[in-house]
Amino acid sequence: MALRGFDQNEEKKSYGGVFLLGSALLVVVTLWSFYDDNITRRPWKKYQAEFYRLDYQKAKAAYDEEEKKLRADPAYQELVKKLAAEQASLAKGELAGKVKALTQEEKKADVRFGELDQEVKFIKSELEEAWYEHDHAVQTGGNPKPFQAAIQELEKEKAKLDPQLEAARQKREQIRDEIKKINAGVKALEEEAAKMAAERDKWVRVMENATFQIGPMSFYKIPKIRQVVLDEFDRNNFGEPVARVDRCQTCHMAVNRPGFENAPQPFRTHPRREVLLADNIHSPEKVGCTTCHEGQGPAVSSVRQVHGEVPYWEHPLLRGIKVQTSCASCHLDVQSLEDAPLLAQGQRIFEQIGCTGCHLVKGYEDIPKVAPSLKRISAKVDPSWMVRWVENPHKFRPRTRMPNFDFKEDEALAITAFLWSLSKEEGEKWLQAHPLPAGYKEGDRNLAAQGKSLVESIGCKGCHGFAEGELSTPLGKEKDLIPNLKDIASKVGPRWAYYWVKNPRDYFPATHMPSLRLTDSEALAITTYLMTLGGKAEPISGIQERLADGKNIKRGESLVRKYGCFGCHEIQGMEKESRIGVELTTFGSKTLEELFFGNHTDIPQTWDDWTTNKLKTPRTYATERVEQVMPQFNLAEEDIRALRILLAGFQDRKVPSRYQADHSQRVARVVEGRRLMQQYNCIGCHEIERRGGFIRKYYEDNPALAPPILNGEGEKVQSHWLFTFLKAPFSVRPWLRLRMPTFGLTDTEVNTLTNYFNGLSRVEIPYAYFDDRKVPKEHIDAARVLFSKDYFNCLSCHQQGDRKPEGPPEGWAPDLTLARGRLNPNWILKWLQDPQKVQPGAKMPSFFPGGPDNILGGKDDRQLEALRDYIMTLGKGGSSAAGVASR
Repeated sequence: MALRGFDQNEEKKSYGGVFLLGSALLVVVTLWSFYDDNITRRPWKKYQAEFYRLDYQKAKAAYDEEEKKLRADPAYQELVKKLAAEQASLAKGELAGKVKALTQEEKKADVRFGELDQEVKFIKSELEEAWYEHDHAVQTGGNPKPFQAAIQELEKEKAKLDPQLEAARQKREQIRDEIKKINAGVKALEEEAAKMAAERDKWVRVMENATFQIGPMSFYKIPKIRQVVLDEFDRNNFGEPVARVDRCQTCHMAVNRPGFENAPQPFRTHPRREVLLADNIHSPEKVGCTTCHEGQGPAVSSVRQVHGEVPYWEHPLLRGIKVQTSCASCHLDVQSLEDAPLLAQGQRIFEQIGCTGCHLVKGYEDIPKVAPSLKRISAKVDPSWMVRWVENPHKFRPRTRMPNFDFKEDEALAITAFLWSLSKEEGEKWLQAHPLPAGYKEGDRNLAAQGKSLVESIGCKGCHGFAEGELSTPLGKEKDLIPNLKDIASKVGPRWAYYWVKNPRDYFPATHMPSLRLTDSEALAITTYLMTLGGKAEPISGIQERLADGKNIKRGESLVRKYGCFGCHEIQGMEKESRIGVELTTFGSKTLEELFFGNHTDIPQTWDDWTTNKLKTPRTYATERVEQVMPQFNLAEEDIRALRILLAGFQDRKVPSRYQADHSQRVARVVEGRRLMQQYNCIGCHEIERRGGFIRKYYEDNPALAPPILNGEGEKVQSHWLFTFLKAPFSVRPWLRLRMPTFGLTDTEVNTLTNYFNGLSRVEIPYAYFDDRKVPKEHIDAARVLFSKDYFNCLSCHQQGDRKPEGPPEGWAPDLTLARGRLNPNWILKWLQDPQKVQPGAKMPSFFPGGPDNILGGKDDRQLEALRDYIMTLGKGGSSAAGVASR
C-alpha cells in the first residue's frame, strides 16, 4: 500500500556530494574567518612578530660580536682558564677534599652548637618560670627563698654552659670562614669574568626579552596589544572629560629604545630620543604618542586607519615639521624649545608683524600696537611721501613690516587726507614748540661726517641699517624689525629728525625708540648725516589742496575703518575701535567645511594648502560676491611655513594641567619678559638666550668692544642692581663708545625684565647679602697676594675706580669696585672657577684648578672664596651706581 507524500525514488537519491561540498565550504570559510580576523584585520601582529625577530637577530649579532672580541682577548681567555682550573679543583681536586672535610666538620659543629643552644634555651625557660614563682610569692606574701635557691642553681648551670656554647659558635664560624676563603678565589674570578663579559651578557637579556621558553624549546613572543590610557585627556561633545587610548606602541615598539635609529619603520627609534623621550620628558609609557603626533590612537586595523589618514578623521598623523604644532597645546614657553624652531619663529613673526592688530587670539590680547602713532603725523613726514607709502610701502622699503593694501593713488591720498586732518592741530602745536635748531646747515660735510661717526659708534646700528643691504635685527627671513634709514631724508625733515633722536618720547611718549642721551651738538650732527640719506620726495601736484578736500577726508575715514589701520597705529579718535579680523584662537581646529576656497579648483582641499595660499596671497579667495581685505605681507616661504605651524597649534583643546609642561609663575614671567624684551629689541645689541647680538658683526675684529652677552644675566647680577641699571643706565665699561640707551621704562616694565632674566637663570632667591664681618682676615691677605703682579695680575685688565688697566682698551675688563653692588657672590665663584664654561669665548683666563701651592694651603676652594671675598670688599663704602648718567 503506497504512503501519501512518500517518494521512494527521492529516498533512494544520494546527497553525500552535497554534504561533502558543504562541509568543505564550511571548513574553508572557517579557516578564512580565522585568517581574516587574526591576520588581515590585525596587521600589528605581523609587525610585532617582525620586530621580535629583528630584535633577537640584532641582539644575537651583537652577542656574537662581543663573544668574538672576548675570544680574541688574551686577558679574558687567561681569566677563563684560571676560573676553569679553580672550579675544577673545587669540584674534584685538592680543594674539593678540603671543602668536603670542612663541610663534614661544619655539620658536626652545627649539631654540637644546636644541642648546647637548646640546653641553654631550656635553662632560660626554667629561669623565667622560677622568677615568675619568686615574684608571685613576693607579691602574695609567700616565702620566696625556695625559688631563690632554684634560681641560683639554674644560674650556675647556665654559667657552666655559656662558655661551651660560645666555643661551639666560634668553632662553627671558623669552619664557615675557612669554606668561604676557599670559595672566595672562585667567586672573585667569576666577578672579574662577569665584569669583562658584561657588554656581551647584556645582549642575552635582550634575546630573552624577545622570546619565551617551553621546556628546551624557544619561541618568539606572542604578539599582543600595547596601549597607554590617558585619563580625562580629551573632552566629548558635551565638554565632559574622557580617556584617550593610545596603541601606537603596538607597532612602534622601539620608539624609546636606542639602537634602532637606522631600522625601517615602524621599528625606528624616535629622533633625538635622549632629548625628547628620555628622562620622562615625553615618556611614551606615560603620555603615549598621539598627544604630539595625533592620528587615531585606538585603531589597529590598518596603517591608514591608525594614522588617521582617512576621510572625516579630523586629526590625521602629523608628519615632519607639522609635529611642532602640538607643542603649544602643553607648553607655555615655546620659544625655549630647541626642537620647535619653526613654531618659535612663527610666534615671533605673529607677535611682531602686526597680526594681533586685526585678529584676537587668547594669550596674545595684550600685545601693544606694532606701528608708530599717527596722532602727530603731519609734523613728521612729507605728505607726498606719505601718499606713496600708503599706496605701496614695499616699493619704498621692501623689508618693511607694513603690508601692502594694494591701494590706488586716489585711495592712498584719501587716507592721507583723513590722517592729516586728524593730526593737523596736534602737529602744528608740536612744530611751534620745536623750531629748527639754529646751528643746522643742510649739506654740512664736516657735521655729516661727525654724525656718521656717531651713528657707527654709539649703537644706532643695533637697530637700524643705513645703507642698501645693511641689515640689523631681522624679522623672519625677509623683514626688518626696525626700519632701514637709507632713504630717511625723503620721508622726514631735519626739524623732526633732530628732536626725535634727541628725545623720542617727547614726540611719542609710548615709543620703543630709546634715548642715547645725546648732547645738542651730537643730535645736530646725526640729523645732518641723516638728511644726506636719500633725496627729498617729489611733490604731488596740488597735494595741499587735495589733502584739505572734505570728500577725500570723508572717503579716507571710510577706508581707514574698512581696512583697520587703527589695529597697528594709534589714530586720534579711534583708540577703542575693535579688531576687524576674525578671532584665531581655535583656527587650527577649523574643518574644511569652514574654509572658503572661493572659485579655486587648483588648490588642494586641505587645511594646510588653504592656509599657505591665504598667507602667500591673502586675497586669493576673493570672488565677485565675496570681498577680502587682508593685505599683502610678501612673506618668505619659510616664514609662511612658520606661521602655518603656529596657526595650526591654535586648537580648540583643553589639555588637563597634569599633562601640561611647566606653567609655573617662573615660566609665565619668562614669556612675558621675553615679549617685552623683543618689543624693545634688546637682542639688537645683546645676545640673549643664544640669540641676537646682531650689532656684534661690526666688531668681529674686536669683540671686546661690542655690547656684553647677557646669557645667564639673572644668575650673574643682583636684582636690585639690574632694576636700577635699567631705570637709569650708567657706564660699567667706560672705555666703550657704545652707549646703553635709556628706554624710559616704567617700574612695572623693569620688574618684568628683571623677573625675565631671573626666570631664565632659574634664580629662586633674587637677592644676596654679603656680610663683611664673616670674611676671615686671612682671605683678604691671601687675595691681595693673588691679585698682585706676582700671581694673577688682575688689575692688568680690570679697572678699579679711576685706576685704568694696562694695554689697549679692547683688552680691558669691568670696574671691580662695582662688583659689590652688581655681581652675585655665588656667581663670582662660578666665574673664577671656569670662565669659559660660564661664557664660551670669554677673554678672562682660567687659573683653576691649579692655584698656587703656597697660599691657603694650595686649596683651590679656599683661594676662590678668598678672591670672591676680596672683590666684594673693593666697592665697600662706594656706590655701585657711580657715574650715573655718564656715557
